[in-house]
Amino acid sequence: MSAIKKGLLAAFVAAFAAFIGHRYIKLNEMILASREVPLKHLRCHYLKNIQYGAEDLTIIRDGLAFISTGLKYPGLPSFSDEPGKIYVLDLLHPKPSPVELQIKGQLDLSSFNPHGISVYINDADNSMYLFAVNHPQHR
Repeated sequence: MSAIKKGLLAAFVAAFAAFIGHRYIKLNEMILASREVPLKHLRCHYLKNIQYGAEDLTIIRDGLAFISTGLKYPGLPSFSDEPGKIYVLDLLHPKPSPVELQIKGQLDLSSFNPHGISVYINDADNSMYLFAVNHPQHR
């Protein structure tokens, strides 16, 4: 292979690698895989009882946030052997503290594995319903 062909091939490979790298960076920007958040605007607080992370949360109009924790999923690391829980947090309180909701009924709490929560508020009587998707034994 002549030196000119080798040079052209090397230039083509370098241009193609630059193109792929640029597309990869743009894709990460689009899906918000990495982004810088200015620290001066954050008012973060450590929340007791949420030490193993929150799987999902939903916020309703009066500032209450419902938080599900404890998701165990095959292939992902699990940081606790405790079953999942659901907490409520008043975001309008100056020092919010999560409170565990007491789940009543025939649910086997030892295998509670919440993955996704949602709230429905019936405007007719102002009743509130919290729905949670449960995956007991990873099903």
